[in-house]
Amino acid sequence: MSLSLLKKLLILLPITLLVAGGAVFALYKRPTLSLISPFSKGKDQSEKISAKVSTFNLDFSKSKTLTALENVPRYLVYNQETGLVYYSKGTEIKMSPASFTKLLSAQIALDLIPLDTPITVTAKSIEKVPTVLGLKAGEILSAADLLRGAIATSANDSAQALADGAAEKAGIYSSEFVYYMNKKAELLGMTHSHFANPDGLDEQNQYSTLVDISRLVNNVQRNYPDILAAGKSDNQDIGLASEHGKYYLPNWNGLLGIYPGVDGLKIAYTEEAGYSTIVTALRDGMKVVAIVSGTDSYLERDRAAADLLDAAFLTKGLPPVRVSTLMLNRRYQVWGDLARKIRSEIKSLQSVN
Repeated sequence: MSLSLLKKLLILLPITLLVAGGAVFALYKRPTLSLISPFSKGKDQSEKISAKVSTFNLDFSKSKTLTALENVPRYLVYNQETGLVYYSKGTEIKMSPASFTKLLSAQIALDLIPLDTPITVTAKSIEKVPTVLGLKAGEILSAADLLRGAIATSANDSAQALADGAAEKAGIYSSEFVYYMNKKAELLGMTHSHFANPDGLDEQNQYSTLVDISRLVNNVQRNYPDILAAGKSDNQDIGLASEHGKYYLPNWNGLLGIYPGVDGLKIAYTEEAGYSTIVTALRDGMKVVAIVSGTDSYLERDRAAADLLDAAFLTKGLPPVRVSTLMLNRRYQVWGDLARKIRSEIKSLQSVN
């Protein structure tokens, strides 16, 4: 790895740490209406986009608020299989979806291309801030590597490169990619959502609700195992190759390896969205999804998600884990160790040069 790239990673890592900081299931029948984009080059992608679509509805009949989360503006915890909501607040409020958006753009990318597709990074793809891998124009990476970068590390340049590369390989414009994101959201029943970019950066015409996000999560869980795998991957780095540099891919989900049974899924942050997370967990055969949005720090985000999981599993008589600040700090220490590792590599390169 070059010295300049290592320096860029070291600069970006602290920034990333700050920002990281009854259901009805049925196979959705493909609509008769065409999904051809009005901006189309002429290559209809409707069959691909509508092939993997499942419907999902939440049951709020027994939902309550959680006293411990009085200061959290939006949250939701529900049974993944039945859709029963245990606790919720602000679930219909329109919000910035932030990097939850990547769960949708990743679906479109995988609808269009296989994971082993090589993608050439363009200058347009890397004009992103603040959470980025530091990709360089002209590098060639697989869609699988870019998917892990987008989902686990929530890198905006990785998500944009994946979207642009998938669009190019499918023979459509980048604007059409976003068009198909909205068509997919429509098919999923996300009636209070609209998307304007594939990475989740705040835009006036990009919004969603927690209810809609639950439908997005359900479709990932039922139809996109590769996204689930990316959501649980941690430090599955992109190795140095002749076509590209080495990139570290830590997972910013603070409950991975801390809360028993947690296996995903996606963190998010923008100025408008606040610190947010989607956490999936399995304990004693019970599958639970917790979504938190709008907290003031990644510590508050992760504590809130852990409290929601405890409250949900308690309904089945499972003892609470009671995640503490100390337990989370151990997880965050891993991120600090990565920063020190990069510093060490920079020092080694400097001594050689």
